Amino acid sequence: MSGKKRTLDSIVWNPIIWIVIFVAGMVIFTFYDLPIAKAVWRLNSAYARVFEILGLITTPMAGIFFAISNFLTIRFAKMRVLSIFLSWLALITFTGFNIISVYMLNRYWVGSMVLFDMIFIAFSMWANRYVCSYARVVELRKVMMIGLSATLVAVLGQTLIKYGFNRPRFITLRDPDVQFTYWFVRHPIAHDSSFPSGHAAQSALSFILVYLKRFIPRLRTKKWDIIMWSASIFITVSTMISRMLMGVHYATDVWAGCFLTLFTLSFSSWFVEKKYKI
Repeated sequence: MSGKKRTLDSIVWNPIIWIVIFVAGMVIFTFYDLPIAKAVWRLNSAYARVFEILGLITTPMAGIFFAISNFLTIRFAKMRVLSIFLSWLALITFTGFNIISVYMLNRYWVGSMVLFDMIFIAFSMWANRYVCSYARVVELRKVMMIGLSATLVAVLGQTLIKYGFNRPRFITLRDPDVQFTYWFVRHPIAHDSSFPSGHAAQSALSFILVYLKRFIPRLRTKKWDIIMWSASIFITVSTMISRMLMGVHYATDVWAGCFLTLFTLSFSSWFVEKKYKI
């Protein structure tokens, strides 16, 4: 049974598989971007407003948890000084970026988000110490490297890519039928870019949940597999839909953002297991 599980995981997290899925999705959505955007646009959707905020919560959760994991598993690091520096950088960057993002969406949520971050820092310290007390610390460090890599790409990677395309958002078009452009058309540098979706990239970090079983043996059951996969899919898909409902992203935007994180998770997992020896 465990052999079958490992085989299934190797298929699900195969980077080549995600590239094929990404290309297929981009080909399909490229032709239907505008019709989908016009059909689903619901600017005042309460559902969209809720997941606009919730989609950003995964970033500080993953960033904080794995930054603290790095501190507590530092004895396994090859370059300790660099690891400590990167942990502090990640902790400050991810929480700061998250708070700024929430402020840009709704400044009234900032206080709640700061409180949430502080509570989650305390929780992460307790949870990591608890995990280290009985679990395989080496596995925790491996998942930490996968998680931090994905979080870094979800936050900074998608931001850099945005400036390479500068695609106008659907909501800014006065006449979508005339002004619409495909995702691969490059535009002059703009303040706000649509492609890819940062929310989709960050919400896809929720798939890190399925990695928890690697260092928490109690989660290695079919029941928890279903729970973790279901929660990850629900959070990610709901956030992707919410961004299209608000008219700030096209289908190709959210598809590309989600892929960016999932590909990073799969590639990092392959690299850590096959190439990185702790």
